Amino acid sequence: MPTALRSLSTVLAIASLPVWLAGCENNAAAFEVEGRNNAITLVRERNYIWSDEVKQALVVARFPQCQHRWEIVPGNPSGPKMSIFAVRDGVFVGVQGKHWYAIGMEKCEVSKMEPTGETPPGQLIGVFRRKDDVLVFELDPAVKAAAEAAAAEQSPAQ
Repeated sequence: MPTALRSLSTVLAIASLPVWLAGCENNAAAFEVEGRNNAITLVRERNYIWSDEVKQALVVARFPQCQHRWEIVPGNPSGPKMSIFAVRDGVFVGVQGKHWYAIGMEKCEVSKMEPTGETPPGQLIGVFRRKDDVLVFELDPAVKAAAEAAAAEQSPAQ
């Protein structure tokens, strides 16, 4: 192959790389349970543009005691979102479509569970979802308002 043609092939291959990688996804978002040391993180990984499957994992951390990554049912490129419900102190339910997961903070555990009805147990805390092609965790508006009110009560008067 002539040098000029080889150079052109190399330039075209490098120039097309962003197009091939544009469909890939490597995103993570965290719900901080009680500060930065206690969190539930949803990780999404799509390695190939032609793949309709997005590998997903929940990472449950309670530092310094434990941190574990649990593979969950694969998602698709557009979602679906995952809702997090607080059942009691340190126990949550993650709901993604028809898949439910019990999440325990004490030992950083996740297990698939059967739905207990149409509505998950506990109070909706927030939702992992895509916003502007980035995975985010958004607190439920009622939970956010309560947290802001509690923070305002604890801060010293100015």
